[in-house]
Amino acid sequence: MRHLFVAVALIAASVTVAGCSSGSATCDAPTATTTVDIQNSTFSPGCVSAATGQTLTLHNADDTAHTFTVKGTDVDVKLDGGQTGEASLAGVAAGTYAVSCLYHPEMTESLQVT
Repeated sequence: MRHLFVAVALIAASVTVAGCSSGSATCDAPTATTTVDIQNSTFSPGCVSAATGQTLTLHNADDTAHTFTVKGTDVDVKLDGGQTGEASLAGVAAGTYAVSCLYHPEMTESLQVT
């Protein structure tokens, strides 16, 4: 019986770890777009591909404020509830970046700059 409990605990731990994000920016299947929607405290698409120098249009459909903050860059846009804004990728080097909301750290996406 003890072995069964240990096996179940190990399987549960494996599933939990597999479902968690490591926080590193990965973008296996990026969506080529210049529009990012924020709704229900979620960025959509979750993996964006855009060229350096492009400008992203950000739509916050939530009632609460969010940020679009790209780690390792100067891109940090605050959007009040219902607001639309822009994030310029001018000067952002090619690479894959982690994006988050400073107010809601569980909100994440990846940005692939080409």
